[in-house]
Amino acid sequence: MGVTARCAFWCALLPLLLSLPLAGGRGAEEGQASAVPSKLESVLGRDVATAYEGDAGRIIDLLVDRDGTVRAAVVEFGGFLGIGTRKVAIEWAAFRFSGRSIAVDVSREQIRAAPEYKATDSTSLVRATNE
Repeated sequence: MGVTARCAFWCALLPLLLSLPLAGGRGAEEGQASAVPSKLESVLGRDVATAYEGDAGRIIDLLVDRDGTVRAAVVEFGGFLGIGTRKVAIEWAAFRFSGRSIAVDVSREQIRAAPEYKATDSTSLVRATNE
C-alpha cells in the first residue's frame, strides 16, 4: 500500500473512530446522568419518627466518611424551642424513606441509652434494630 493509499485509508477511518464513545467518556456520563433521580431533596430539618413508638425528631446534620458516603445522621429529639433537646447520631442504614415521610428503625430505649452526640466523639452511633 502506497503512502497516498494509506493516507486515504486513515482519513476515511478517522471520523469513524472519533465518533465512537470512549470508555468512561461522554457515553458513560450520559448513562450515569440517567441514573440520577429526577428530583433531589434536602433532608436537613426534616421530621423523622421512630418506626416503633413514633417518637419524633428532626435531622440536623449528616455525617459522611472520607469518600463522601453518608454514614449517619444527627437527629435532635425532644425539647421545646431548642430547650431540653437531645442530639443522637443514628446510622444511615436505619433510615426508611417513604414519600415525604422519614422513619428510623431504632427503639425508644436505644435513643434513651445512646450518649449525647458530640462532634468530637465518633463512638456514639446508634445502630438499626434490625441487625
